[in-house]
Amino acid sequence: MLKWSIATVSMGGTLEAKLAAAARAGFRSIEIFENDLTFFSGRPKDVRSMAANLGLEIIAFQPMRDFEGMPEPQRSRNFERARRKFDLMEELGTSLLCVCSNVAENAIGDPARSADDLGALADIAAQRGFRVGYEALAWGKYVHDWMQAHDLVKRANRPNLGVVLDSYHICARKNPLAPLADISPDQIALVQVADAPAIVMDLMSLSRHHRCFPGQGDFPITEYLDAIMRTGYRGPISLEIFNDQFRGAPATTIARDGMRSLQVSAEKLEASRKQNHLPPLNLAPALPPPAKIGGIEFIEFATSSQESDALMGLLEGLGFIRVARHRSKDVDLYRQNDINIVVNREQEGFSHSFYLVHGTSVSAVTLRFDDAKRALERANALSATTYFGRVGPGEAVIPAVGGVENSLIYFVDHTPKGKTNWDQDFIFETTPEAGGSLARFDHLSNVVRRSEFLSWILFYKTILGFRDEPQVELADPYGAFFSRVISSDDGSVRIPLNIAEGGSTGVSRFLDSSGGGGIQQIALSTGDLFAFVEKARDSGVRFLEIPDNYYDDIEARYDLPTETLDKIRELKILYDRSSTGEFFHIYTTMFEDRFFFEILERRNYDLFGAANTPVRLAAQTHQQDVAQQQKAMFDY
Repeated sequence: MLKWSIATVSMGGTLEAKLAAAARAGFRSIEIFENDLTFFSGRPKDVRSMAANLGLEIIAFQPMRDFEGMPEPQRSRNFERARRKFDLMEELGTSLLCVCSNVAENAIGDPARSADDLGALADIAAQRGFRVGYEALAWGKYVHDWMQAHDLVKRANRPNLGVVLDSYHICARKNPLAPLADISPDQIALVQVADAPAIVMDLMSLSRHHRCFPGQGDFPITEYLDAIMRTGYRGPISLEIFNDQFRGAPATTIARDGMRSLQVSAEKLEASRKQNHLPPLNLAPALPPPAKIGGIEFIEFATSSQESDALMGLLEGLGFIRVARHRSKDVDLYRQNDINIVVNREQEGFSHSFYLVHGTSVSAVTLRFDDAKRALERANALSATTYFGRVGPGEAVIPAVGGVENSLIYFVDHTPKGKTNWDQDFIFETTPEAGGSLARFDHLSNVVRRSEFLSWILFYKTILGFRDEPQVELADPYGAFFSRVISSDDGSVRIPLNIAEGGSTGVSRFLDSSGGGGIQQIALSTGDLFAFVEKARDSGVRFLEIPDNYYDDIEARYDLPTETLDKIRELKILYDRSSTGEFFHIYTTMFEDRFFFEILERRNYDLFGAANTPVRLAAQTHQQDVAQQQKAMFDY
């Protein structure tokens, strides 16, 4: 089994908290970053004792900067500095010193001189029983890729000197990965793993602020690890992540995410080897494979007796019919074709607690699986928080895992069309089938705090087996809006994860009004949006007001028939077009500034109408501003 490790720089907080979080997440080894030791109030031996008590081995101390190829007197000073670091390492109880390639302006660009310096350092280390690992920084002055670093290690030719391989520095410079497999494993001192988004930025800034865990970025981590494993290396695999958001999050969350990322990285590596007809490596305990998701069974609203009338009025205006009531709880089931919506007015238990914190809002989403038991086993193996609610005699026990802002994601087995997995819990007032204009859940949009964005991407990808799409950036009237879509393999469940920059953005307002993140948008599909909107309007449903200028722009951009343009203008429907088809969609006004419904009609179009998102955000902002002004006048 491989030894999973994490560098203390990857987490925020005190050194004590970082060590405890790493151990709790299942790590058994750790790298100590120099700043963490410098800022620690105790002695290195105290860190050694804490780590030992937590079952952690300290595998490395780093970094030693600007060492090789320096002129005198800096060169002599560097060797004295190294001796002091070795003293620290002895007290710390670790044997590997990591040295990164020189970035100093006065460094000497002579490979022979640099190799001599590294060899001399390795000789001093050998006298103490230590090893030295040399790493190429992507922005190093003369050594900036792994091949140059490996060449210096070979030139120095010391048994206790090896190269430190870091996926960030290798992938950021787009260095070739296949030749890594030709390195002798005894020349590899340590392997580090970091991912990063594919954004255009200078490599040092990208490294210091935007590194992330494998699976959260765009680097070819599986190919990197495959090349490493082909060398025969079986030493520690360590996460070294510099990320502003990670340092501001709880260390326990980051450490847990790090372990999840490594577990699934090993899973992907094994799958790749199997596909290439290579024997398994058995690097880590195998995870239960992701169960196949077959859609959304239902969503559940937590509400109160006082606010439920408005919610039920909205649902009925959208064409939903109450088909059943729960046998023992104040819970109703609304249905329209394949769409099930549960309204929970219970005055105790999880739903009520959720309502007290967030108001009327989506408290749970239920996913259909081909094997819900296996899905739950995978979630447990990846340290997801599981939940079993209060049930009455003979009622179904439906397991769940904790989702965004402590909402729930229920796991149920797929059942024949027209039924629900809670049939035994409900008394149906009508036939279980309920027709109507709306056909199915199209997608759900999740708003999350920026600091939690990468954690939730990793959650959905590792635990539920979702895939993700590139992040898009859009304009909000009060800032920037960012969205990244995650979806099940079959596309039956799609969830744009949304964050924003700016104190008054639509996302920020949602976070304020809802007491945190959650589902803001419920998108439902129909085969005839025009007919649906006319009927819903007659039923009292209020839709978002879209400025008339938008339709002037649509007229200029697209060659729509006059009658179509007149109709979408009249009904306030938005329009988009792709190379394959057309998209018509409309939004209800916001319910208590918390959520809204999108009703859409796809005509061979598979996108989300992102071009219309700024229009929607501006219209919602206008709605909220007007409402606040009216309230202020009323209060006055």
